[in-house]
Amino acid sequence: MLLLFPLATLAQETTSSLRVDTYTGEGLPATDVAVTVTDTRTGSSRTSGSGESGTVTFSGLRVGGPYTVTTSAADFGNQTVTDVFLRLGDTYLLPLSLATGAVEEVIVTATQVQTQQLALGPASTFGLKELQDLPAINRDIRDIIRVDPRIYQDVANQGDIQCAGANPRFNSLTVDGVRFNDNFGLNSNGYPTERQPFPYDSLEQVAVELAPYDVQYGGFTACNINSVTKSGSNEFFGSLFYDYTNDSMRGDKLGDDKVDLGNFSEKRYGVSLGGPIIKDKL
Repeated sequence: MLLLFPLATLAQETTSSLRVDTYTGEGLPATDVAVTVTDTRTGSSRTSGSGESGTVTFSGLRVGGPYTVTTSAADFGNQTVTDVFLRLGDTYLLPLSLATGAVEEVIVTATQVQTQQLALGPASTFGLKELQDLPAINRDIRDIIRVDPRIYQDVANQGDIQCAGANPRFNSLTVDGVRFNDNFGLNSNGYPTERQPFPYDSLEQVAVELAPYDVQYGGFTACNINSVTKSGSNEFFGSLFYDYTNDSMRGDKLGDDKVDLGNFSEKRYGVSLGGPIIKDKL
């Protein structure tokens, strides 16, 4: 059966992790604390207890957020942290100091807690907000990742991406763990097609990883451009775009010399829609 139906494996990270370190007021590890992490987009939650180290780790979490983290224990007051956002491939470190014998529940936002994002090496992560706010004239992830000063886009050579000076053909591009590489070397843009082979509006996060030291990464010596697509939530959401350009919108002179651009017209439009099929379930 294994020969007919081989097990599927993903070569790249497509999720995030969250580590919660619980401490007493004296700075000692807090044991027997129940920690619950809830994805407010879908209502799904996971609960685990802290051991002698006072640490609880959740892996395989969907990127983005917001998440809510709640602690409860017999010897400590309940504490809730809201607005926790996770980055692709990173581990979010959340230290919590629990008050002994507190009666009322303490609710804070993640911005009020000394948190950290633990990456697996030098990388840049672009979340949904950056993908929506940063100018992407070509509706291409290369318009976004070139914000990183270690990334250079050669506009004279089909816009290929050079990571830290390495050859563009040494890069790797993955979407939800699936490689989209130009295995035959037919294009200079880094894609197996002339244009980006997946919709720009379908992306949730994009990470550029230059030297990740995780064993699950491989198949490149320059950088890995790792992307994950959106998933549904309990709320309906959507987007609409329309782009139009023609020859009259471009300059036709270079100094005193007239440049013939020819006649052209281009229209681009699209729509995306997401939402629940069954709330809190599907």
